Amino acid sequence: MYKTKWVALFFILNIFVLFKSYAQAPPLHKTITNKYWEILNTRTIKKNAEGQYMPYFPPALMAYNKTKIELNGYMVPIKVGQTHKIFLLSVLPIMQCQFCGNGDIPEMVEIYMKEAIKFSTKPINLEGTLIINDSDNDVATFMLANAVVKNAP
Repeated sequence: MYKTKWVALFFILNIFVLFKSYAQAPPLHKTITNKYWEILNTRTIKKNAEGQYMPYFPPALMAYNKTKIELNGYMVPIKVGQTHKIFLLSVLPIMQCQFCGNGDIPEMVEIYMKEAIKFSTKPINLEGTLIINDSDNDVATFMLANAVVKNAP
C-alpha cells in the first residue's frame, strides 16, 4: 500500500517538473535567411595537401568577395555596452541556443558598422561590403565592412 502511494507521488512530481520545465523553455525562432546567407553557407572544410583542415570557398561564393550585399539577422554583441560598432550577425537571436534545433552551428558574420548602433533583440537589415577571410585566423571568416542599417527585413 505504501509502495503504491510513493510510486504515485513520484509519478505526479515528475509530471509537474516536466510541465514546469516545458513552460520555461525558450521560444523557438525561425532561422532568418536570404540569398546571401545561403551562399555564405556553401563554405565547407576540406583537407589540404599537408593534411590540415582548411575552409574551402566555392567559386560562386568567392564571386561575392568585396561586393556590396544585404544581410538580415540578429545582433550578437562581442563587448558589453548599449551601442555597438563591431558585433556578430546571426540568423538566430542571441537568446536562442545555437546548438539546439537545427543540428548545426549557423554561420555568423563579423559586422563593422560605419557608425555605432543601439543593441536590439529584433532582426536588423544591414548593407555593406562582404570580405571573405581565407587566410587570417584571428578574425571571422566572413566580415561585412562599412555596414549601414537598411529598412527592416
